[in-house]
Amino acid sequence: MYEVQFSPLAKQDLIKIIGYLEEAFDNEIASEKIRQLLNSIRKFETFPLLGRPLMNVIDIPTDYMYFVVDKNYVFYRLEKETVKIIRIIDTRQDYIDVLFG
Repeated sequence: MYEVQFSPLAKQDLIKIIGYLEEAFDNEIASEKIRQLLNSIRKFETFPLLGRPLMNVIDIPTDYMYFVVDKNYVFYRLEKETVKIIRIIDTRQDYIDVLFG
């Protein structure tokens, strides 16, 4: 079984998502959406290759993988027995710019 770890930027992304959801919806709906997001991410513990290699869709060499959860891209990389969540980015954002500047 793999361990899931969040990078500092992924933690910040999660805090922003929580803030947005709490503003846009009531707390019960926001909590449920966050629970669904985290449950989807926990699937990486058992299925670390659940996502797809990002290099399949962009021309930038990278070891990042990605997975879509609701309206968010979850970008991660495998580091031995760890799934490192790099960023969680809204699908409406330019993820290439956010990831690579």
